[in-house]
Amino acid sequence: MFKKTFFSFIIIFCSQYALSDEKENIKSKLLNIHSIEFNFEQNTSNKLETGKCLLLFPKKLKCVYSDSKQKELIINKNMMAITQRRYNKTYFYPISKSLFVKILSKNGLIQLINNSNLNIYKDILKLTSLDAHNQSIDLIFDKKNYDLMGWETKDKFNNKVTFLIDIISTNKTFDDREFIIPKMN
Repeated sequence: MFKKTFFSFIIIFCSQYALSDEKENIKSKLLNIHSIEFNFEQNTSNKLETGKCLLLFPKKLKCVYSDSKQKELIINKNMMAITQRRYNKTYFYPISKSLFVKILSKNGLIQLINNSNLNIYKDILKLTSLDAHNQSIDLIFDKKNYDLMGWETKDKFNNKVTFLIDIISTNKTFDDREFIIPKMN
């Protein structure tokens, strides 16, 4: 009985140590990244959208969608603007209370990682985090190189949103003017 209990303890201890080590490797990689340029694939309720984004830490994101509306999304700090160039319309949204804004901040991202449950799959690491309002976010990382591969959330209509990324470059310098929120009309 003692041997069985002892070995169970050792297995649990070692597996917790391995999970902690994976999180530390992800955080270490993130600390050395200041910007990411990537292609993306966004799936919301079986609607697939693609495009290219620039992410500049902290809290700056610009995505240009490959669609007929010529959609462009810009986030700067806690404000998001979505412009449909084809129709010359821009919509503004505060995102300060969204879990998504934490992805755009290294400190917020590291906090999500620290407070998450880690699941290890064949080629990916999936970290699931809940906020105080039971909003969940799954962060997806490459198991081999600890690169961010995307995230899954639920939108305000409770639709599952999967946002997968393919990193083109890291630590590239971007002009701050890329992230200027358009003026409200």
